[in-house]
Amino acid sequence: MEAMAFGMSGRGVEVSKKTCCSLRLARFFFVVGHIAVKLLVYTEALSISLRRANAAKSLSKQESADKAKSSDNDEAKIKEDSNEDIEAELGLAAQAEAETEKKVADIAENEIVERGLIGLFSPLLVRIVANEGLMHSSSILMQSATLALCKLMCISGVFCEKNLPLLFRALSKAPVKETTLKSNIIIALGDLAFRFPNAVEPYTPMLYACLNDSVTSVRRHTLMVLTHLILNDMVKVKGQVCEIAVCLEDKEPRIRDMSRLLFHELSKRSNNPIYNLLPDIISRMGLMGIEKEKFRNIMSFLFSFVKKDRQNEMLVEKLCQRFPTTESISQKSDFAFCLTQLKLNDKVIKNLNDHFNCYKDSLFDDDVFKSFTSILSKAKKLARSEMKEVIEEWETRLKQENSNGLENMTAEAKSKAAKAKAKARKARKGRENSLDDTCERGYER
Repeated sequence: MEAMAFGMSGRGVEVSKKTCCSLRLARFFFVVGHIAVKLLVYTEALSISLRRANAAKSLSKQESADKAKSSDNDEAKIKEDSNEDIEAELGLAAQAEAETEKKVADIAENEIVERGLIGLFSPLLVRIVANEGLMHSSSILMQSATLALCKLMCISGVFCEKNLPLLFRALSKAPVKETTLKSNIIIALGDLAFRFPNAVEPYTPMLYACLNDSVTSVRRHTLMVLTHLILNDMVKVKGQVCEIAVCLEDKEPRIRDMSRLLFHELSKRSNNPIYNLLPDIISRMGLMGIEKEKFRNIMSFLFSFVKKDRQNEMLVEKLCQRFPTTESISQKSDFAFCLTQLKLNDKVIKNLNDHFNCYKDSLFDDDVFKSFTSILSKAKKLARSEMKEVIEEWETRLKQENSNGLENMTAEAKSKAAKAKAKARKARKGRENSLDDTCERGYER
């Protein structure tokens, strides 16, 4: 390790001959990171001790005021005076506590990393992790430097925000074999997101992308971190959760079980985020090109959490409105399958009939038509007698549009075949005319 890594490339220093053992430097970085975290723990423990001391002081003053009140003759006056004193003390105590917390936060933010002795080594850590020009090739050195950098980032929000791009760059450029380095960075990102959620939030898509890593341990650690952050409301549940939904069909059993656990916990929440995210999950998964069997297994699992009638009715409208927005027949087939997973009632059947124009152009496809006929057969068994007329009307429209679609497809296929034949004849005739002209010019010569 060259001495310039320590910032010793200034005047009067021969850089090229000074080296350092990578293993010793890695151990030194571990000590730096460990001391930094211990300093943070000490400052927080000191803050807690001060709060407890202030609370004990306020409690003792309140007890002495109560004793004075019971021994005085003018009880009403003393009571009023003591209440005013207690309120004043409580106000001062709250103000003192706020000032103490502010000082502790300032120490953590500025003193430990920015102005303290530990901060002198942060430029060195940054250079080692960036590894510009491949100044080193030591795996253990890279792991130790990255962990130490992450520990310093956990202390200071400013330092964290400044070096997050470097950390994600190190994660993306890490070789496939460096599974330990990747896992360490991902776990550290979970701690950073818990401590500084606003700073990490813009990089959340890059964290979700690690769920597609080829290494099982990296995927497992990523899912573990995301599960922890989502369930503790450190990361908002958005459409990117479809990456976790894909993990339901992962080849690793522990990853499958963990993703199932996450969705089970989400379903217990009052706002049921699974219901709100389902349309986006379906669309995104359709664009990801997932195998049909896997897609249907995932959807069957997710739709099992949609239990309220109102949610089923709203999902019918949302899914039907997605048909005109896509030209891919495979995606339309996915939407149709998802409709088969909904629990039927009179309102659902009526909504399907009312939104017929949204999906009628897709009924020529066998897979789409089979999905709707499956819904129709269920509706006939479950619907009440007053809904028979609506079901019969819907059945007639489905069969008619399917028949028209097949006829149009046949006519279009014949038209394309005729155009292809005409084009071939024209090309053949052109070649024959060209050959005749060539022969005539040859005879003239």
